[in-house]
Amino acid sequence: MAYTKYKQKISTITLPTPFLVGPVNVYLIEGNEALTLVDTGPRTEEGWELLCNELLERGYTTKDIEQIILTHHHPDHVGLIDRFENAKITGHPKLKPWLEKNESFLNQTINYLMNLYKSHGMNERMIEHIYNLNMSYLQFTCKAKVDHPVRSGDEVPGLKGWKVIETPGHAQTQIMILNEEEQKAISGDHLIKHISSNAIIEAPYSGQEERSKSLLQYRESLLMLKNYPIKVSYSGHGDPIADISALVDERVQEQNLRAGHIKELMGNDALTCDQITQLLFPKVYKKQPELTFSETLGHLDLLVSTGQAETEQKAGTIFYKAY
Repeated sequence: MAYTKYKQKISTITLPTPFLVGPVNVYLIEGNEALTLVDTGPRTEEGWELLCNELLERGYTTKDIEQIILTHHHPDHVGLIDRFENAKITGHPKLKPWLEKNESFLNQTINYLMNLYKSHGMNERMIEHIYNLNMSYLQFTCKAKVDHPVRSGDEVPGLKGWKVIETPGHAQTQIMILNEEEQKAISGDHLIKHISSNAIIEAPYSGQEERSKSLLQYRESLLMLKNYPIKVSYSGHGDPIADISALVDERVQEQNLRAGHIKELMGNDALTCDQITQLLFPKVYKKQPELTFSETLGHLDLLVSTGQAETEQKAGTIFYKAY
């Protein structure tokens, strides 16, 4: 396909998901070197049928898709990649073990997280519940390989004029792609207009001794967006974003306020992350224990990093105390 700069077109295809986050956006980029799809939606027949129909309305079949760019590894973004037989897959190098469903990696990840929950005061029944949830998510994914691993500053294969920006925080595999000349970006779940993205806690990857402090990463990745000339950013969920700088400031302020609220909840007591999570999310905790725990632990990391809280360990359990 010839590169036709002035005919380049980005169109949004919104697909249903079985997750509480709601519908997910995937993006078709036409008029560049390769007909490209950004993300695929989860592995459901309803989503597949709708995606095929949306492509047909634009004059394509799934066989015409030459490249799929994955913004990150979460099931609502990667589940249908194996259905595109002619597409090469581009994404962050850390996608590799997730897409290949590397058994050793998945087992190590699960074991690490289960031990993390336990060390932060979560009871065995809730840990087992989270384990079952995580196993159920796998049905919405598939097995594939990364053909083109990319890092910050790399040009996107098949998309002349676009480059990659690593934006870890919501996921360690999270990237966005940017066309500086047109001042357009596709950001996945890094920045969403109507909701704040959860900086999800992950296990260490190969070569890491400790887990990444996801919320601290996320704050850096958010503030970094102010350095780029972006007039519109297309998100993984919801509407496009026009005023990037204002939304970044809003998200950072929300994080500061939540950290302050957590500090107030702690009072003078030494509490576990699980105890604080239940205080912070009394209604949602049982429905989304892994996400609420992740949200709380991220803000505790923020409090510790700014000298507003400290940790202490008693009989293998980690407690937090506010200053």
